[in-house]
Amino acid sequence: MPLLALLTLAGPAHAFCGTYVGQAGTSLYNGASQVVISRQGTRTTLTLANDYEGDATAFALLVPVPKVLGPDDVAVVDPALFGRLDAYSGPRLVAYTCEQLHPAYDTATMADSDDGGAEGSPAEDSVTVEASFTAGEYDIVVLSAEESGGLLEWLDANGYGVDDAAAALLGEYIDGGAYFFAAKVALERLPDGASYLSPLRFGYESDVFGLPIRLGTLNSPGIQDLIVYAVNDYASGSVGVSNYPEATIEQECMFRVGDYATFGEFYGAQFADAMATQERASWVREYAWGGGGCDPCSGEPPSDADLAAVGFVGTSTDAFFTRLHLRYGAGAADQDLVLYPSNDPTASQVRYIQYAEELEADFPICGVGFVTDGGSCDAATDDVPPLGDPGGSGLGGPDPECACGTPSPTGAALWAFAAMLAGFRGRRRPARAPLPLKSHEGAPL
Repeated sequence: MPLLALLTLAGPAHAFCGTYVGQAGTSLYNGASQVVISRQGTRTTLTLANDYEGDATAFALLVPVPKVLGPDDVAVVDPALFGRLDAYSGPRLVAYTCEQLHPAYDTATMADSDDGGAEGSPAEDSVTVEASFTAGEYDIVVLSAEESGGLLEWLDANGYGVDDAAAALLGEYIDGGAYFFAAKVALERLPDGASYLSPLRFGYESDVFGLPIRLGTLNSPGIQDLIVYAVNDYASGSVGVSNYPEATIEQECMFRVGDYATFGEFYGAQFADAMATQERASWVREYAWGGGGCDPCSGEPPSDADLAAVGFVGTSTDAFFTRLHLRYGAGAADQDLVLYPSNDPTASQVRYIQYAEELEADFPICGVGFVTDGGSCDAATDDVPPLGDPGGSGLGGPDPECACGTPSPTGAALWAFAAMLAGFRGRRRPARAPLPLKSHEGAPL
């Protein structure tokens, strides 16, 4: 199948293009965590958007890693990057006209063309500080440990508040040979007027492609949403999760504005319904695109500079971008994520069509299906369906007349620490120098 070609629907197939109307937006997902994972060969680079709120002095991040990291492996990035990636890849609402769906040219022919720890701490004999350095506003140490009790004591004595409930899980990582990347905030290095913490980027070599999520469930208030932006070589195609089920979500159907207050509310309900059918953590691939393109465009594709910022070596035409959305509770996430490249560069996206009576023969209505004796373009007038805001989900993005186009392509056993990410908030301590924090997008929390 060609790179873009046609999108397979429950009914007839239609090209991706149309007129972008609006987007669901991550604001729907309360407390959603976001991470970028760049994977090339055995090199993994993680960029974490911290969604921590509260006193900055109580912040702690603990991540199991397979190697000892040094200053050259760690950096901070611009928080606005995550807003751009979200705008580019989020589920979208599109409007079609009859002309766009039924052009004069032969679409079948078109489809066939390819386009430091403090000394003297209680656990100093069982914990080793392998490295200590700074990055942006963070003080960072890389630790090795002989047992979890000593590691917990060291972390507590050195200002990294970690709940005792983590002991058993930390022991599994220690037994597997993991090191621990730990970060806390140095207030004096925060930029003047900063109300957020910078995302942290760190990279390492490993045969394992994945993300640890279990530590992050220990102090969760309940259900968690995780958005994973994966970037890899174009030939590796889209990314999936091998050890959790992929949920099926109704899409490629017509959204009727009157059925929900906003398009965002509608998609939130669709996603919740899909997750409710799963007993374990599950995921949806919300976007997959290669070569730096988009169609329809809801935001600017990641630039070469954006990709370099998250550790990808190459240009946007060399890359394939995937957005995965996971939801889980502590009991439903019993394994760390194991990711895999599909080696399939076929483009896909979660997309809905703004309702128009004349399109009833072309698309089912969400939650209803195809309408018997419904409207059709054959009987339609020349009127164009209105493109008004379907519900405050964020109009805008690049040129709304984004053309239908095809990007130009360029062509073991899991050890105990399993994959590589666990954002961990420290226990709240009495404020020494309170700093109210906002999200990485700058919105008050």
